[in-house]
Amino acid sequence: MAPSFAIGQYMLERLTQPLLVRLTQLLPSSRPSWAMIPAGPATQFAELLLFTVSALEHVGINYIVHYGTLLGAARLGAPLPWDEDHDLYLFDITPELVRDKLHDLFSQHGYRLVPDPKGFFWVREWIWPAASGHLALEFLPPLNEHADDLPVWEGGAPHLLTNELLPLRRLPVYSTFVWGPAATETILQRLYGRSGERDVMQAFVATPISAEARAFWVKARTPQALDWAAISERFRRRSRWRHLLNAPWWWFNGGYIIIINRVKAWARRRRLVPSTKT
Repeated sequence: MAPSFAIGQYMLERLTQPLLVRLTQLLPSSRPSWAMIPAGPATQFAELLLFTVSALEHVGINYIVHYGTLLGAARLGAPLPWDEDHDLYLFDITPELVRDKLHDLFSQHGYRLVPDPKGFFWVREWIWPAASGHLALEFLPPLNEHADDLPVWEGGAPHLLTNELLPLRRLPVYSTFVWGPAATETILQRLYGRSGERDVMQAFVATPISAEARAFWVKARTPQALDWAAISERFRRRSRWRHLLNAPWWWFNGGYIIIINRVKAWARRRRLVPSTKT
């Protein structure tokens, strides 16, 4: 290899390494404002979450929000404007009992309870099953006694310690609330590190939902009472046609996230390729 070519290649690598590092650190939130969720799908996405948690409370199933749903509630008081699903952990219940309590209830209100081969359930619309956003009902892993025992993988450590779950705390979602774990801040730090801290998250804002939906939930779901009759009537009435008005925004969002993940994988491979200098 000619010396001048080798020097040029070396300089190019020195210049591109910082870019590759930045690309490997891309997050689903790494996008311009026009690629965030618009108001229409945001309303539907929020109502999926609020209906589900109301249904769980109505039939007596304990839950906490987790992953990005926990981050959004704690930092924005709303779902993250780039999220593709809601994440809930159920506890003190078996999958069989969840199916018995929820399968028919969701069907009556325009949703499907879909078993996943990994042992949890999805809540989805009858139409546009994944394109209208969906919700994962997972089961809380066994609690650990010591932080050193927590399983860790890329994306954080989703397990909780015995002293991190109770007492549950209310976290805001628009005009109402969801239940989160007692040690919300500790868990978010373990899951997201620096990217989930308050000052970083101040760069983002919650997408507004319709004034009608906000007004409904502020009355139907309060810390003092759950008006299940009103919630049920609202969703039963709209269950036959609601999906026809849902814009399949998550097809775009899912594609955007797939592109981000492929760019990250490409950048990692480029960083790992050793230079061939002679």
